This record gives sequence, structure tokens and C-alpha cells, in this order.
Amino acid sequence: MKNKFISFMLVFVMVLAAAMPLAGCGNKDFPVEVANIVVKEKPENIVVLDAPTADIVSYMGYLDIVGKSDNVDQKWLSVVPSVGTAQNPDVQKIIDSKADLVFASEGLSDTAKKALEEADIQVITMSHPQTPSQLETSYLTIGKILWGKETGQSTGTKSYADLLNSFDMIKKEADDAKTTDVPETVCYLYYESGKLKMMSSGTYGDMLLSYTNAVNAAVNIDDNLVDVNTLKIANPNYIFYADEETLSQIKANAVLRTLNAVKNNKTLMVSAEEMERQGQTAVDTLQKMVYFIYPQLKPADKAATPDQAATTSTTQPTVSATDASEGATTSTSPTTAQNDGSVAAQYKINITPNLSLKLEDENNNVKAMQQRLFDLGYVTDKENITGYYGEISQQAVKDFQKNNQLTQTGNADNATLKAMFDSSAVKAK
Repeated sequence: MKNKFISFMLVFVMVLAAAMPLAGCGNKDFPVEVANIVVKEKPENIVVLDAPTADIVSYMGYLDIVGKSDNVDQKWLSVVPSVGTAQNPDVQKIIDSKADLVFASEGLSDTAKKALEEADIQVITMSHPQTPSQLETSYLTIGKILWGKETGQSTGTKSYADLLNSFDMIKKEADDAKTTDVPETVCYLYYESGKLKMMSSGTYGDMLLSYTNAVNAAVNIDDNLVDVNTLKIANPNYIFYADEETLSQIKANAVLRTLNAVKNNKTLMVSAEEMERQGQTAVDTLQKMVYFIYPQLKPADKAATPDQAATTSTTQPTVSATDASEGATTSTSPTTAQNDGSVAAQYKINITPNLSLKLEDENNNVKAMQQRLFDLGYVTDKENITGYYGEISQQAVKDFQKNNQLTQTGNADNATLKAMFDSSAVKAK
């Protein structure tokens, strides 16, 4: 696929939700034009240098990610090979990966841009959505880039709806856990450019806070600079903060340190990265905050603690799985959490305690298993990623079981699936 090097900012393409004209015959999806970008053919392999974009891409079910930057540190993408930093990636590694499209960070160096352009690799730079409407547009934009006009529109729409559905289910958990009609009050604070700031009204962060079923203390405030008098009046029950520097600034302020949340030690670190990423990480972050407000919802051995330093939730709440190749959506259980270290979320498979797969099964779970076995080297031909559990899949499972000290049955029982989708799974030799 011969492509031009193009960089664009998402903020300039808010009109993308409008319907695209349909082709009269042939491939109705490609070529696709998104603002000033033309993608001639469906990307076969992509590299993602930008972590927030990677969160959305993987949440939408796109599996052909052949490289990532070191900045892309989501656990479920741990199996994807690194190509270096987001600013100065190893261009030769990207070329060798046979990538035909790169989602770049805004800080990608001019040298790397030029080299990628000379290698005829299309580069797209996405800005990060700051509002709910921009987030929806981002899903539609990425959907069209990866799957084209019709399938991409459908996939983007369904994936965004799936995200909101996941948020709604978590919010319902919080609502069911309430013991009083008086709403909890929360706020999110961060320290930036020498000033203490808060998540203000109309932002994506404000939207995320609203799904905790609590009231954002800054819900009617457009200015993100902290007004200590406003917070004193709101007196939030819980404070989420970006980092230790932010917490230090809170405790150093004579007014803020008297707030109920601070006095009662109801403060929790939620990193800027967690608040910025808007796919599976967003679901994890929301559940992390809800579990902190309502600890009875979380298993006792994983209950959140005040002022915890961890910046990434290990809980992977299951959401609807989007079959990237067909643009179809298959709903799964909303409450089952994956094991720590699991990469199942990347593959959109819900490993429930009773899930097992066997010869002649045919479904999306089999397809996810085959993709995982391909990534681990046990399936060597992408043509065998079909969703049908045949003899090739059976042998691949046996080989996996042998290398991972499991009974070699060829059936993917629950123990085999858990081991297979663990980040420590042994690859083919």
C-alpha cells in the first residue's frame, strides 16, 4: 500500500460523525477519506507510539498491532514488541515489522517522521480528546482509519456505545451500594505548571467522575484553577489526586488540609495517565474509583487503600467484545475480573471460571485464543485464525500445554486459557 505521510490533529475533524458517501460498487470501505487524510486500503499491520491512542485501538478490538513504543505500557499490550521511545523510535524496527500505518505521538521527532515518509509508511498523529464529544469523534475517526467507511463507522459507534455501557454498569454497581440518598462528593486534583488544578465541568474527566455516581465538587466550574473557597464549601468526601506532588500541595494548603476527605484519609492516587487513557484503562480507572468509594464492592484481598501509590488498576472488568474483522459486537459478563497479569482484555475474551474450549467449537472466544496462540508463536499462519477449533488449533494448544507444564489434552480448559492469556505465558520455542 503506497501512502503519503500525513499528520493531523483530531481537534480539526469534529465533523467526522457525519455520514460518508458510499461507493457504488466494489469495496465499500476503502479508500476512505478522513478530513485531509486518505487511507487507500485496510491497514494490515500497525504500530502505535501513543499510549492513549493504543488504549482506544486495542479496546476497539484491533489485534494486528505489530509494534509499540515504550510509552505504551498497558499490561494487555505487553506481548507487543517495543520499537523504542515515542519521540525517537527505531525506524528500522518499524519497517521490519511490515507496518503500513503508524499512530504517532505529537512529539515524534522530525528525523523519525522523515525516515518513515521515505519508507512510504503512513503516519497519523492523534490529539487526545478533552471532552465527551471529542472522545466519540475519536472512536469514529480511528474506526474509519482501521476498518473503512461502513465497517469503521459501525465499529467505532458500537465500541463507543460499549464503553459507555461499561461505565453505566459500574455506575449501577455504585448506585446499588449506596446506603443513603445523600450523594457523595468527589473531586480530582492535579499539579501543573506550578499551580494546583481540578477537573472542571464539561471535560472528559468530569464525565468519568460522574459515572462514580458521586457529585464532582467542580461540576459547575469552568476554570480549572483550584478555588479553595469553593472546595471548602463543597467539602468533598473523597479526593482523587494525580501524584505525590499534588498531595503535598493539598496538605500544604491551610484550607484544603481541613477538608473531610483529607482529615478522614479518603484520598486516592489516580494518575494523569489513568485519567487520560480512554479505552480499557478508563473502565479500570472508573472501577478503581468506585471501589474506593464503596470498598464493599471489591474482593477483600484487592480492596483499595487510602493514598495508595499504585497508578494502574489490575482489575480488568469485562466489556462487550468487538469482532474487529466483522464490526460485530458480542456482549459478555460485565462483572467478572481477569487475573492480575492477564492480557485477556487485549483480545476481548472473558475468562470466566467455567470457560473452556474444545475441538469443533466455533465462536469469538476460539478466534481470540487462536490470535493469542499466533502471537505466542504456536499458530504460524494467520489464515488459521478463523474462529473454528480444528486440528491445527488442537495441536497448537497441545504444544502450548507442553511448554507451560500443563496436561497435553489439546482442549483449552479453564486452566489452559488462564495460563495462555497470562503475560508470563511461555512462547513457542
